[in-house]
Amino acid sequence: MRRRTFVAALPAVLAVAACGDGAGPGSGPEPPPPPPPPAPPPGPVPGANVTVNIEDNAFVDPAGRRNGDAEVTIRSGETVGWRHMGANPHTVTSTDVPSGAQAFDSGTIGHNDTFTVTPSVAGTYMYYCATHPSIMVGARIVVT
Repeated sequence: MRRRTFVAALPAVLAVAACGDGAGPGSGPEPPPPPPPPAPPPGPVPGANVTVNIEDNAFVDPAGRRNGDAEVTIRSGETVGWRHMGANPHTVTSTDVPSGAQAFDSGTIGHNDTFTVTPSVAGTYMYYCATHPSIMVGARIVVT
């Protein structure tokens, strides 16, 4: 009689074992990876005396003026830095520099990239974004 009890109970034991709780390895999708760390907060470009932020389609000076109204004033030998904070690619390209001054061009820069210029000739330096010449134009550096 004992043998019949075991044989009769075996299908029930196997059915319970086959169901499981689904928590074993390979029993479901992997959990999502943790989110990436946040981007560094905006701040001065290292080594720059003044920083201009580049947002999507705008140069923004420290006073909040944008594009053609953006202007910074520095002394000869001080450094202007640009920090790209947007998603679109941009350039910082001089369009007009004082006589004897060196033109500048950042080339294409992207999110979190920086670019610096240290003008040594007094006067007004005009710059724009060569990628967006119809909207990001007319920004100025005044060197005293």
